[in-house]
Amino acid sequence: MISKGIKLSYKNGESQFVDLTDLQEIPDLGGEVESVEITTLADAAHRYEEGLISYGDTLSFKFLYAKEQFTALDALSAECEWKVTLPDNSTCTFRGKGSVKLDGVGVNAALTYTLNIKPASEMIWA
Repeated sequence: MISKGIKLSYKNGESQFVDLTDLQEIPDLGGEVESVEITTLADAAHRYEEGLISYGDTLSFKFLYAKEQFTALDALSAECEWKVTLPDNSTCTFRGKGSVKLDGVGVNAALTYTLNIKPASEMIWA
């Protein structure tokens, strides 16, 4: 399978997801279980238990610049539900608050922007 056809969409109080266009890159999705050290003075080796899952501080999605979509995403002020759909129709949904920034650009380069989302829930794969 290749990356062609991956989609990002959001739901902001609406009943249906809104698909975003011109997506170029997605971040790693999923998390790492943190370790909690539980070693006591009687132990001969360190001991650990599983802690919380960390999805990272920010998930960054890169898009080709389109004023209408950039403006709509910039206007989102509340936490939204987000959905990444893979080419085989597998989905990853989560909640989070997004913010956008126009990326730096050089001579003869495409204008892009980044949507940064702070995850605020578990990621659910379906």
